[in-house]
Amino acid sequence: MSNSQLAPGPAAIVVALPWEATPIAKHLGLRRDGVHAEVIEYRGQEDRVLLLQAGIGPRGAARALVRLDKPALILSAGFCGGVGPGLDLGDVVVASHVMRNTDSFPAEPLVLEAATRALKTIGLPFHVGPILTVDEVVTPAEGLEGRADLQILAVDMESAYLAEAARRQSVPFLGIRVVSDTPAEPWAAEARSFLDQDGRLKAVSLAATLFRHPSWIPRMLRLASQLRLATRQLAQGTKALLEELNT
Repeated sequence: MSNSQLAPGPAAIVVALPWEATPIAKHLGLRRDGVHAEVIEYRGQEDRVLLLQAGIGPRGAARALVRLDKPALILSAGFCGGVGPGLDLGDVVVASHVMRNTDSFPAEPLVLEAATRALKTIGLPFHVGPILTVDEVVTPAEGLEGRADLQILAVDMESAYLAEAARRQSVPFLGIRVVSDTPAEPWAAEARSFLDQDGRLKAVSLAATLFRHPSWIPRMLRLASQLRLATRQLAQGTKALLEELNT
């Protein structure tokens, strides 16, 4: 698939958090282009790529969608909780489709094929399968509570909302995520106490938590290092996908 097969307009990448946006912007050579309605925008020199950091969950997705004007492609990128077998921290998950409640939104087949080719070319570990969108920060195990469908690979908080909008606008969609926590490393359970509703870090709460639990500090430092690696791999995968689409 080439860019000529996409409609005119930028490829829009939507993320929730600053530590997801920064490495993607760096790898793609994007510049910060201001804050509009609580959405931080990054653009390239030719405006072929638009990166939006909009916050977590349905509110973040809604803010991002307000800023999108006929994109050629919508990519939902960022962290996910890995729940499928064999997923490790830092693995890339490409959504064959995203789900929320009883709704299911398939990826654009040609973009999905381009993503798998690109990730194979650069040698990143990746998995293809369903992603479930949930409405609050949960651990991977909590995300599957009450669900009989054990084929789900990962959970996130935005993809289904973006996919639904892409379907309404007849815009190709793909979710590309990186595993930031697993049942063995459920950092989200601890993160809930020092992230606000939009995923921003509450520094005072974090400091208070570490003061109460100083034994957590080595683990938190290790997790921070693992998450930096994970976001670099997400950025590399996103860049490889866009380059594949432009060939």
